[in-house]
Amino acid sequence: MAATCALTFALAFTACDDSTSASDNGGNGGNGGTNTPCTDAIQAECPETLEAGTICDNRDGKIYKITTVGSQVWMAENLNYYSCNIKDASWCYEDKPENCDKYGRLYSWTAAMGIDKSYQTKYANLTGVQRGNCPEGFHMPSEAEWSDFYDFVSNYAIEQSNDEGAVVRAKGAWPNESYYPATDDFGFAMLPAGRKNFTGYEELGEKAFFWTADEDHRDVVGGPRNVGIWTVSSMFGFGGGSLMKDEGLSIRCVKD
Repeated sequence: MAATCALTFALAFTACDDSTSASDNGGNGGNGGTNTPCTDAIQAECPETLEAGTICDNRDGKIYKITTVGSQVWMAENLNYYSCNIKDASWCYEDKPENCDKYGRLYSWTAAMGIDKSYQTKYANLTGVQRGNCPEGFHMPSEAEWSDFYDFVSNYAIEQSNDEGAVVRAKGAWPNESYYPATDDFGFAMLPAGRKNFTGYEELGEKAFFWTADEDHRDVVGGPRNVGIWTVSSMFGFGGGSLMKDEGLSIRCVKD
């Protein structure tokens, strides 16, 4: 579990009201800004046949690589799905479409889960498998599924005398690789996509942040505003913790 990982990041948070939240602070990035009329038109049809190791999101025709890690099948790219109902709760880093193309979109937790924004400040108490905004056949990973991922990767890394972060970081995408190499043994291709919070965008090229489907019910600052997350930096392995629901983080979906 995240709380028992050998390396756990200590994350401190400052509460903010909705008037200064990440989900209210900026354009929709990659869709022409907040004044552009929003449409959900399909950008492309899914092809009749796909290359091995890929899936197609039938909502917009985007194709994603997938990879197997232990007994799990994961998307090997960050989600880059956009729709009108999340236009004020998902972003391209620094509102630049090219960052969505490279790193995927950043989503608030409620946008990631496909639920009403009101649950940013109260518990949703979701149960069971949650598809959220993942492609058909995939779902938002639970804390337990991320923990299983971590356990498998960590044990493998120990066998290889490697760092658990190194075996999932994408090659050539992280700083200081001469000291902290990225071997990407499973083709997971984790990218340092950074995040968005109420102060703006930060940590692009330095850290990866991923939502879980599980709210943090511990007695932490922010209470129902917090959700479990997993993160990797350029210098360390995995860490678990929680962040506020209105931050903008990446999504990796796991197969049903």
